[in-house]
Amino acid sequence: MSQHFRTGLVVGKFSPLHAGHRYLLASAGAACDRLIVLSYSRPEFAGCTADLRRQWLSQATPTAEHRILDAADAVRLGLTMPPNDASDDRQRQFCADLIDRCLQTPVDAVFSSEDYGQGFADALSAHWRRPVASVVVDRHRARFPVSGSKLRADPDPDWVAPSVYAAQTCQRIALIGAESTGKTVLSQWLAEQKGWPWVAEFGREFWHERGGTLTSADLLTIARTQVARENRAIEQALNDGLNGIVCDTTPLTTLIYHQLMFETPPPAELVALAERPYHQLWLCTADFPMVQDGTRSPEAFRQQQQAIYYTELTHRGLNHQALTGPLTRRQQRLIS
Repeated sequence: MSQHFRTGLVVGKFSPLHAGHRYLLASAGAACDRLIVLSYSRPEFAGCTADLRRQWLSQATPTAEHRILDAADAVRLGLTMPPNDASDDRQRQFCADLIDRCLQTPVDAVFSSEDYGQGFADALSAHWRRPVASVVVDRHRARFPVSGSKLRADPDPDWVAPSVYAAQTCQRIALIGAESTGKTVLSQWLAEQKGWPWVAEFGREFWHERGGTLTSADLLTIARTQVARENRAIEQALNDGLNGIVCDTTPLTTLIYHQLMFETPPPAELVALAERPYHQLWLCTADFPMVQDGTRSPEAFRQQQQAIYYTELTHRGLNHQALTGPLTRRQQRLIS
């Protein structure tokens, strides 16, 4: 590559980071004094979360400046991340706004391996009112005939680093459902059967700590903490050579509690956190008598919760499996 630039930009999902990405990043780094790498995806993909992508990209391009984020990170920055199927114009504007907000510098060149590069460069040129070049690297993928979508459907260790393959295939299994449907007992049991880390429900701990009274801001704290616990569990699993974790709940549960407890709209960050992806999502149904431990709401509330779960899962198009009947039957389904 003969032309050299002061500041270059590479944007991608990097879900997962594969050999073609690494070649693109290396080529861009060699052609720039300063390389900026942006990575975002909405929705994210299980095994390729922002937390993992930060690790992969920092290892692959340690001298670059990274901005790797999910939808909740964007909210914290005062931005709205477009969905993956949004128009090119929305994607380009989001990238320009993100660079203005976080990096406060225009770029001189956009590096890509796809046809969008020139249109992206033209949009950034208009945004900053200065030239931005488009540099296409291995457009026809002759060197590395692979794609992220193909590797998400069929992980292949021949195209990704061992650490990426391990993280991508480390299963995230989550159990959700209304109160007293066996989530905690079942998730803890499954984790023990698998020998995997178990991610306990922080919300109940926090509820006890606050004396049974929670605010809207408290529910956001719960969702943030639950995600942090999940990230630590994945790190533990990978360090120990394990291939999965089991989660007692997800941030979607926290969002549903907000809908039930408050008339005001939930914080935008909580809505974004509720999009968190999982390899397996099990819905525990409320089809056996509720066990009242002195803290749970009446049966009518449990059924209301359950109805909202069905509505949310359908609306979001989330693949899930139902657990019905007594605990022994649910255990058999989980382990089969």
